[in-house]
Amino acid sequence: MAPGTITGDISRMLVTFLGLFSASLLPTITLLVNGMTANGRSVQGLEKLNAEISAAMDALLFMFGCIAVAFLGLMILSIPPTFLNKIPFLTTEILPRFGQAVVLTSVIAIVRRSSQIPAILRKTLAMRKDIAIEEARKKLKDKLPSASEIRESFSRHPDFGEVINIDQNENK
Repeated sequence: MAPGTITGDISRMLVTFLGLFSASLLPTITLLVNGMTANGRSVQGLEKLNAEISAAMDALLFMFGCIAVAFLGLMILSIPPTFLNKIPFLTTEILPRFGQAVVLTSVIAIVRRSSQIPAILRKTLAMRKDIAIEEARKKLKDKLPSASEIRESFSRHPDFGEVINIDQNENK
């Protein structure tokens, strides 16, 4: 990549994109952290949810770090290195190319990892769904009447099943 490729409008668009992307990461992390509650969940369900949320947070924080590196690279590219003018090839070729390589590598890592966000959210949603189903089943099981209560609700008449001789019944 030629020196000066990531400057001007391209640099401004990249900063805007990265700014919007980083602004969406923090609420996503907060949303994931707030999903970790113990309401009626089993220990196994909480362990699974914790593992998923931890993996998701690691991926999101990695992207946030890459955004910080890209911002730093763009900032360095925008400042002319006047103190190194005595070594012209360094300031005109090497440093600009290195800075652009850092920015481009960070942006590529961000874009590649951004495809993980929907998968992370879907997996976390599936985990929360499984935990909610487990919780609902537990509540239903707790509310179910016992076998004796069910028998009592369908009690029989005391004479039910009594064998009666028809001849005896007519004489009465």
